[in-house]
Amino acid sequence: MNSLCRCQGRRRVARSRIMVAGLICLALACTVSAQSARIKRISLMTPDLDRSILFFTEVVGFTLDFEGTLAPGGEPFLGPVFNIDASKPIRRALLSTKTEARGLFLIEHSDAPQFDSDRPTPVVTVVEVPHLSDTLTSARAFGVTVSETATDTTPEGMRFSEAVITSPGGHAILVYELTPAQ
Repeated sequence: MNSLCRCQGRRRVARSRIMVAGLICLALACTVSAQSARIKRISLMTPDLDRSILFFTEVVGFTLDFEGTLAPGGEPFLGPVFNIDASKPIRRALLSTKTEARGLFLIEHSDAPQFDSDRPTPVVTVVEVPHLSDTLTSARAFGVTVSETATDTTPEGMRFSEAVITSPGGHAILVYELTPAQ
C-alpha cells in the first residue's frame, strides 16, 4: 500500500509540475505575442537648428526637452547616417508632443543640401495637432510652404482634415486634426 501511495503522490507532483510548466509556457507565449515594434523617434537633419526648433515648437506644437552640443566623437551613428563629420561638435535637440516623449530628434548639419521649397524630402512625418487651422495659420506666418487641406474619413469612421507643411530643413510634415464620428 505504501508503494501505491508513493506512486500516486509522485504522479500528482509530476502532474503539478507539468501544469506549472505549461502555465509558464503560456505566459511566455502571451508575452512574446503581445510585444510589437514601436517607433521611438524620428531624426531629422537641418541646416539651422535654432530656426527648426522655433518651427517645431511655435508652428507644430512640440515642446523642447533638450538642446545641446555633442562633443567631437560623442555619437557613433550620427556621422555615418547623416554624413556629418563627427570629429567636430554636433548641435542637436530633442522635442516632445503631449503623448510622445522625445519623439523628434533634430540634428544640425550646416553643410546639409539646400532644399527646393516646391519639392520637400520624400519622407513624411505625420503629426496630430489639436487645431489644424491654427497650425496652418502659424505655418504661413512662419513663411513655410503649406498645401491645400484635404478632408476624409478613417476606416474607423473618424473624420479628419490634413495638410502638408514644409519645415525649414525641407521636411514634409503632414499635420492632421481628427473629428469624432457623428
